Amino acid sequence: MAPSLSNLIITCPLSADKLAELKPHFKSIYHYPPASLAGNDQEQIPKELAREADVWYSNYLGLPKYLEFEDVPNLKVVQLTSAGANSALQCPALKSEEARKKISICSASGIHSLSIPQWILSQTISLYQYLYLQTYNLRTDQKWVRTVPQIPAKPGQGDFGNNGRSLYGKTAGLLGYGHIARETARLLKAFNVNVIAANSNGQKREDDGYIIPGTGDKEGILPSAYYSTSDPESFKTFLSKSDILIASLPSTPQTTYLLKDEHFAALPEDAIFLNVGRGDLVKTEVLLNAIDKGHISGAALDVTDPEPLPDGHPLFTHPRVILTAHTSSNVTGYFELGADLLLANVQRIREGGKPINKVDPARGY
Repeated sequence: MAPSLSNLIITCPLSADKLAELKPHFKSIYHYPPASLAGNDQEQIPKELAREADVWYSNYLGLPKYLEFEDVPNLKVVQLTSAGANSALQCPALKSEEARKKISICSASGIHSLSIPQWILSQTISLYQYLYLQTYNLRTDQKWVRTVPQIPAKPGQGDFGNNGRSLYGKTAGLLGYGHIARETARLLKAFNVNVIAANSNGQKREDDGYIIPGTGDKEGILPSAYYSTSDPESFKTFLSKSDILIASLPSTPQTTYLLKDEHFAALPEDAIFLNVGRGDLVKTEVLLNAIDKGHISGAALDVTDPEPLPDGHPLFTHPRVILTAHTSSNVTGYFELGADLLLANVQRIREGGKPINKVDPARGY
């Protein structure tokens, strides 16, 4: 018999309009939004309400740390607002094997297709045309200069030949081919960019997760080739073809510090690197070495190692680095998008189906 899923607790921000939209679908809804963007400072939830909850809508942190598994005996579904689940899996109420067998923890994979791929495109173009440096130089010096002093022109490029490159005909290597990469691939095709992909087994697969209409590549047909990160030769071939290396991998034991010096050395000349997955994909010293040795001509990072970066870190001021503070997913109505996925998941489970984006704790996503 399918569960009724009637009592919902929400511990992330949500608009009054979206709350009103959810109310007809549940017997009770209790909203405890955090007081700040940090997400871990909401009013403490009474344990008698926690015991009633069978659905929980949470940010990336999962359930509050003061709750244990015994405090949520009726809980069946936790819908996260994040694509990653590594933080949620470590909260006390969800950490045990018993909890993970009983409670479906579902990521928000799919909702980021409206934000992160656009960040990737904008930063790729900015790196290729040095827009970030041109803007900085003109604003700082207040002089009409058509060159980029921090990026010297190569011999034969002329007076301002170092100010831009075209995406036309380049190859983008998508490291990880989840919903973010699939929408990125769709957008890159408009610039006549060849797309290749690397995943753990090098095989094409259909996307069976949450898909916002009009986005992505459900069948996985946009890459011209797939490569395996588990096969060193296959991975090296993938890297050797990637003028634009785009990483959107979760943080798992398999991906932690996956990229090393030799991987950046395998990239084509003037390659660029973008990371929107997790910062622990590459050690900062390895990344800086790759830039300073010329293995990559620039990097755009929304995630870093460590995160947050300590004040005064060299990545903040490096002329070949664009840095944002893990904000690439930010879009107006973000938590409303997650609530749409929550409702779709609840309705599917009530009908006896399997939840969308159920996290495999062993894999971490």
